[in-house]
Amino acid sequence: MWQQRVFIGNMQRFCLVEIGSGTSAGDVLSMVDAQGALEQGAGIGGWMLWEISQDFGMERPIRSFELLSDVCGAWNTDKTVNLLVIKKTLLAPLLSPKAMPSASPVCSGYVQWEYKRGKWQKRWMELREHSLWLSKRDTGKDATFLCSLNNFDAYYVTRVHKAPKPYVFAVKSTDSLTYFESTSDYVHVFSCGESEGKNWLEKILLARSYVLYQERNVISGTAAGSLQRSGTRKQPPGQRPAQPLVNVSHPKADPMSAPIGFEPAAGSLLARRHA
Repeated sequence: MWQQRVFIGNMQRFCLVEIGSGTSAGDVLSMVDAQGALEQGAGIGGWMLWEISQDFGMERPIRSFELLSDVCGAWNTDKTVNLLVIKKTLLAPLLSPKAMPSASPVCSGYVQWEYKRGKWQKRWMELREHSLWLSKRDTGKDATFLCSLNNFDAYYVTRVHKAPKPYVFAVKSTDSLTYFESTSDYVHVFSCGESEGKNWLEKILLARSYVLYQERNVISGTAAGSLQRSGTRKQPPGQRPAQPLVNVSHPKADPMSAPIGFEPAAGSLLARRHA
């Protein structure tokens, strides 16, 4: 258990809240709201807690069911630059448990990828099987695995970035940087048109939500050996398969329970459990 400053809106105000191993972002919103701190606030949309990753110049909304011990546990303990901020966003309905997709979202298109700091390459990017793949051409024949949303999430880039296109976004690992040999594997930055960039962000955020739902409600909730694996799909030579989902601890009751009207995609892990 530790005490954490949670800033509100324009960061002129903050509340001090106690956070434990089972405290979710939704719990923090409830605690701050109970103090009357959310009665007034500029902006449109619903309130969400945000991770402000100032060490990398980016930020993301934290889903109400995410545990803050996981979020804050990935921060660099040698630096005290990262923050938690509550602010309004139009993404709130999209990232609520009720909006959980019945299948992992897919998306594809050309983006500019920062393969080295300040160096960009045009690449065809695909979001499939809750993973990101890059290839030189839209045929996808030379696709190479970039990262899995099992441990990566989408971020808005807030630091000024010299990029070939007007909109910049990123995917960054939700694990500690200490697990990576190079920062280039820890965060991936992309540039494209504004409408395309916003669509990519939403699709990646939803795909990450889908992964979290499977981890906490299907895989960890299934007794060992009771869920049979489907036959492994043969990968083309040179392609690395998407990283598998891993077990996580059981969440508190209910923030990630199946929303009303949720219909899992046929043949998915969710469909097997709900059958």
